[in-house]
Amino acid sequence: MRPVSLFISLCLALPVVAQVDSVALRYANTITTTDLERHLRILASDAYQGRDTGKEGQKMAATYLRDRFVEMGVPPIEGRAGVVDGYFQPFTLIEERSGSLSVVTAVDTLRWMEQLLYFRENIGADLAVDRIHCTGRSGDISAAGDLRGSAVLVPLSSDAADLFSSVRIHAERATKAGARILVLAQPGLTAFLGTGELNMPHGRLRQAETTPKPRTGLQVLVVDDARIQDLIPGANWARIKRSRRPCVVPASFTVKHESRLGEVHTENVLAYIEGTDLRDELVVITAHYDHVGVEKGQVYNGADDDGSGTVALLEMAEAFMQARTNGHGPRRSVLIMPVSAEEKGLLGSEYYSEHPVFPLAATIADLNIDMIGRTDSAHTGKAPYIYVIGSDRLSTALHALNEQANRTYAGLELDYTFNAPNDPNRFYYRSDHYNFARKGIPSIFYFSGVHADYHQPTDDVEKIEFDRLRQRALLVFHTAWMLANAPARPAVDVEQRP
Repeated sequence: MRPVSLFISLCLALPVVAQVDSVALRYANTITTTDLERHLRILASDAYQGRDTGKEGQKMAATYLRDRFVEMGVPPIEGRAGVVDGYFQPFTLIEERSGSLSVVTAVDTLRWMEQLLYFRENIGADLAVDRIHCTGRSGDISAAGDLRGSAVLVPLSSDAADLFSSVRIHAERATKAGARILVLAQPGLTAFLGTGELNMPHGRLRQAETTPKPRTGLQVLVVDDARIQDLIPGANWARIKRSRRPCVVPASFTVKHESRLGEVHTENVLAYIEGTDLRDELVVITAHYDHVGVEKGQVYNGADDDGSGTVALLEMAEAFMQARTNGHGPRRSVLIMPVSAEEKGLLGSEYYSEHPVFPLAATIADLNIDMIGRTDSAHTGKAPYIYVIGSDRLSTALHALNEQANRTYAGLELDYTFNAPNDPNRFYYRSDHYNFARKGIPSIFYFSGVHADYHQPTDDVEKIEFDRLRQRALLVFHTAWMLANAPARPAVDVEQRP
């Protein structure tokens, strides 16, 4: 092969690298590890009480974010429905508080987390039980007779520490048999609950405007074995649980439902940086700034989840705002939006997607950041990386643009492991980008993976790798910059997959 031909072949084999945009690079350099750490040490401090949705710490975080946007010179949003004070999109959630079920007998009332435990409330009105199928010590639900719509009682002999596996196994069998109520008799339950070792959720949140789903299916109730006789006063519980033969006995108890609803008020924070000639089109960058709050006196600071994404948004807002102030665009408008209530079911981004401040039809992409400050076990000791999820689910152009931004500016290993349609973790559906994607908006979820401190009180600032956090933030910034200044929006050319 002639030297010239060899040279041409080698050039064709190399990845194409776009010309570096010196203007983009100038403003990207305002994103620094110093500023990322400064912001994160505040937002992920104990003073912010884990930023639980609707609580004081989340309100403090919203105020901090707003104040930083104001300092950067980001102007308030005016003339848009649903925006308060220029930077907040408030919304109300309904809290369905746990503990709405109790078991009332002729002797006493068994209450949640005292003599009674359950993990889901599938009964929405009082339900009286006058007969119950008992399995005896065999625990064989399949031999207990026709259970369709009935109640079944199973004695447990295991220690309370093994309770969860017992609940799962027996619940699966009772569901298959069509039972309505499963009562599990657990020895020592009251004492176990009294230790405080069991950390149960305080309630579930839903959008205020939604109708609650019907409460159907199997209701599992774990009752202290010492209180079972109260449920079946005409039978001999000691004899029943020793027997291997199933039986049906009269029962006399009511599963009582007491509505325990409350309101939770929270807000998304919006920093709108208006574009120039393509200002009516919009690039959205999101990260959730809420976390899970305080449990048993321990603050869950959420430095990585998602303090890391939140502070990256602050730095990108500053970069875009400086560019705009200096007359360097962007051509399209950019909405940088820290959202609330992600930990409660992606509720902040869901609310925005149903009540958009700017038309979704004009929204060309969402870039979402959720945990980009650590290294997971799969990449320990390896080159800097980022998981990219969803980039090709709707638009091949968005996927290509993100890869180009990475080759030109960031130099990360792009790991698509969790983008697989059959990913058992289902991360594609578990962060705020999904509420844009389900509306047909091309979206990317940037993620560095879970670690031992995920949703633990040990997710602290001291464990954040700020060099990697900055490198990942640069990829998002340059992708956003390219989207905001490209001649055309990324086409939706892929059929949405479930």
